[in-house]
This record gives sequence, structure tokens and C-alpha cells, in this order.
Amino acid sequence: MTVREFLHISEFITDYDNLIRIAKEIKPSQFVCGVSMPDTINDITMGKLMELQSISNDADFLILPCKILLGVSEETILNEDVQAVLSFSFWVSKEVERVNKLFSKASVTPTPEEQQAGIENLKFGMFGLLDYYATRMHIPDHGDVEKIPWIRVYKCLDMDTRRMKFERRLRNIITKKKK
Repeated sequence: MTVREFLHISEFITDYDNLIRIAKEIKPSQFVCGVSMPDTINDITMGKLMELQSISNDADFLILPCKILLGVSEETILNEDVQAVLSFSFWVSKEVERVNKLFSKASVTPTPEEQQAGIENLKFGMFGLLDYYATRMHIPDHGDVEKIPWIRVYKCLDMDTRRMKFERRLRNIITKKKK
């Protein structure tokens, strides 16, 4: 069955949870749409990562990973075997989840004082991350940050997080010694 055929009948599927469970178990093939599958998504840009993170419906789930990562046309994807595309899309979904976890770990837990002051109001999502990196690296155009590998942005965020945690510990040690 092709992706096109699957999309036509997908609205009539009643046991969607079972279908997803089965699809997740399919081992991705080495080639999808005639293109070799990457080992990881570590080499993609922030812009491509943001596109993958924005997937919100079934058609995008099947089409966008192949377009973004493999560079193939929608027509090629629609004519591809649905099992190959489904397994690739679930693999990409796991990779994006892995990257999201890395970014979420690279944060500093707010102090009670910061919480009281309303630090929760300073969460700006992906735009905030782009702005952080642009500001840190003196890049005037946020669009230029979208062209940078996500792993570089993550490494800077991780280094800054480690530095901030160290500075907090150091301040606490100095404060305790002064008492």
C-alpha cells in the first residue's frame, strides 16, 4: 500500500492505537524513497528541527520527515510504500523526542526567589531559544540562527547552564563562609 492509499483510508481506521503500536514495531529500512536513511538527526539545522517539532497532523507526520530530512518531493513520498515511510516517521519522532529531552535538561531550576518574581512568565519557547543564541553569538538576524546545526545551539545552552549552576554553588559557598 502506498502512502497516498493509506491517507485515503486512514480516516476510516477504527483501531488507531493498535495501528500505531504495530507501526512503531516496524524496523526502519536503510532506504526510504530511494534515499539512504541518516543514523541520527544530529546534523540538521535549528530550522529543520523546528519544522519537525511543528508536525501536528497525520499527513504531516508522514510527509514532512521525508521532505525535510531526505529532500524528496511530496509526490515521491505519496507513491512510496507506507510501511517504509511510517517506520521512518516514527524513527524521526523518537529522534526529535531525544533532542527535546536534551534541550530540557539544559536548564537551571529556578530558585524560590526567582519563582516568586515570576520567572515562569519568561518562557518564550523556540523563539526564545533562537533569540538566546542570536544574542549570545551577536547574530542580528534570527533567521540566520535557523541555518545553524541544532547541536551547536544546544552545546552553548548546555555550557551556559553548567556555568550558571557553578556560579550559584559558588555564591552559596561564599555566602555561607561570610556567616
